[in-house]
Amino acid sequence: MRLALSSLLLAGTGIGAQAASPAPLRGLEEVGQDRVELQGGFWGPRLKTGAEVTIPHALNRLEQDGHVTNFAIAAGKLQGPPSGHAAFDSDLHKALEGAMYALQHYPDPALRQRVDGILDQILAAQQPDGYLVSYYIIQQQDQRWNEMRTKHPLYNAGHFFEMAVAHQQLTGDPKMLNAAKRFADNIDSVFGIGKRYDVDGHQEVELALVKLYRATGERRYLELARFFLDERGYAHGTARKPFDYKAQKPPVIIQPAEDFPLTPEQRRANFQAQLHFRNGRMQDHKPVVEQLEAVGHAVRAGYMYSAMADIVRFMDAPGYERALDSIWNDVMSRKLYITGGLGTGQYDDEGFGDPYLLPNDTYCESCAAIAHVLWQHRMALLKGQTKYADVMELTLYNGMLSGISISGNQFFYQNPLTGKDRRRTWIGLSCCPSNLARIIPEIGGLAYARGRQQVVVNLYLAGDAAVALPAGPVVKLTQQTEYPWDGHVKLTVTPAPAAKFDLSLRIPGWALGRPVPSDLYHFADTKVPPVEVKVNGERASAAPAADGYVHLPRTWQAGDVVELNLPMPIQRVYAHKQVKEDEGKVALMRGPVVYCLETVDQSDANVLRLVLPRDAKLQAAHHADLLGGVTTLTGQALADGQRPVALTAVPYYAWANRTTNQVMTVWLNETPVRKSSSP
Repeated sequence: MRLALSSLLLAGTGIGAQAASPAPLRGLEEVGQDRVELQGGFWGPRLKTGAEVTIPHALNRLEQDGHVTNFAIAAGKLQGPPSGHAAFDSDLHKALEGAMYALQHYPDPALRQRVDGILDQILAAQQPDGYLVSYYIIQQQDQRWNEMRTKHPLYNAGHFFEMAVAHQQLTGDPKMLNAAKRFADNIDSVFGIGKRYDVDGHQEVELALVKLYRATGERRYLELARFFLDERGYAHGTARKPFDYKAQKPPVIIQPAEDFPLTPEQRRANFQAQLHFRNGRMQDHKPVVEQLEAVGHAVRAGYMYSAMADIVRFMDAPGYERALDSIWNDVMSRKLYITGGLGTGQYDDEGFGDPYLLPNDTYCESCAAIAHVLWQHRMALLKGQTKYADVMELTLYNGMLSGISISGNQFFYQNPLTGKDRRRTWIGLSCCPSNLARIIPEIGGLAYARGRQQVVVNLYLAGDAAVALPAGPVVKLTQQTEYPWDGHVKLTVTPAPAAKFDLSLRIPGWALGRPVPSDLYHFADTKVPPVEVKVNGERASAAPAADGYVHLPRTWQAGDVVELNLPMPIQRVYAHKQVKEDEGKVALMRGPVVYCLETVDQSDANVLRLVLPRDAKLQAAHHADLLGGVTTLTGQALADGQRPVALTAVPYYAWANRTTNQVMTVWLNETPVRKSSSP
């Protein structure tokens, strides 16, 4: 049985906790997922699947692979070496964080008992000084901070902090939060001004320390987060010293002989040598305020940019904001996939490639999409502009959601825009499955924001929300919608008592003729049907302000109804002329959803060689019994350059959910394929 929204409001961790959290100095404040109940529509069933399938499945696999056993060994209850790599703890922490969120909406005594048992094992391993990374507790305690670039001890810590905050939110029991504070205090005793100057190879602790600050009110955690960001790009040691990455000696790489390939040991040696060469892979090659382009590992970058945005919201950091603006423009204008995916892996770094080099057989890690969502959400809060929420939405429905199956127990590590692949019930490097397990139950927390006398709606999804205005009442919002399949949204507003505030509705960029907030992609037809807004049945202006929102300031009464109608024509999308990979090709969108062709729907043609004539008519139809309920696009294409064939496009996120080894493509030929092209 699900928790009613009213019970969340009455709980000690509900609205009161939100109000007690240190407010940002700038921008909007988020409305947490614990104040949003998603019911029906698109996301409601996915949260239910996450709670009933994904979370138990993830915990099963993590226990099977030794993630929990590592803590039992660290606590001295079992004997043996640690399982997995040094950052193994982080995946368990992520899955548990997801469990905390899921339990807030789908109480399950058995899952709660299971989670509590795992938490007790984790706490039993915590050291007297607060340290808590099982890999180093089991072995090499004296080396716990000596392999920062490759073993990621602070990455483990960050995910522990986030999980602990989620536990406090769920239960009101301070035991996990107190353990997180002890671990953070241990880190603070080692690192900081006048102490050790160093950074982790994988960012995450920075944004987690901001969360810990907000949960505890301890400002030193916020300052420690900034220390780790400020320290990037310097010569680490006992003081903050300049570092010239251009003057580095290149790493010595072992080259294979003609008839003798490299041994596994030699390949590992090459990998380690490249990791220690500070070329931007870890965003540690120059100070963050001097990083004006997106480079390196896309997941690490996304977490770092998220933390930088948090710092700008909570501290005076104009250099951070200038860097973020430049990086954001670089990504939006030159390094973004139409799915919202990030990372080409061009330099074997799971990261960003050269400007406009966006191959469709590409990397686009699921974790990178999740980090991208977190970054754009924070930018939307900081700036109060819809363009950031536009990109967040694009990534949610496409680049992120493609990483998990409709059944909730199969996953992709990479999300290319063309190719052949199958989903896997688990991935050995379990960062992506565990990350997906925690992001799905967080979706409601991305939908709304609040200002002093402003309620902001950034995502359209069916369900209820309770927004406590800092200078006013609690406002209950109820959305009824089948978005993203239908653009009609009915929003019932119930303040208690009646109050004057600005209800701000995001008008998506796609509804205004823009697939992304740059010229990297554009619609064939920028003339779109008009958006309509009604308040209590009377038409209101639907013209968005400069920030992209339709502002509806008035004294709201209980039961007031706002209706938003966003027409959803099928749109042809073209890439910038410098994206040579997509020259002569077209992609299809409807609303925020990107479509693809899959072999199973085009059995009599090679999907990679199909041609969609520019004047071909396309129709949209919803199928409740297909792929969990989707709207498909159909029309007529040409096979072999001339033979008419039926074309069916499905949402990109839904591919590889029916049969295995299916060929898929997002970008379709719009000009005939040359005979010399490979099949």
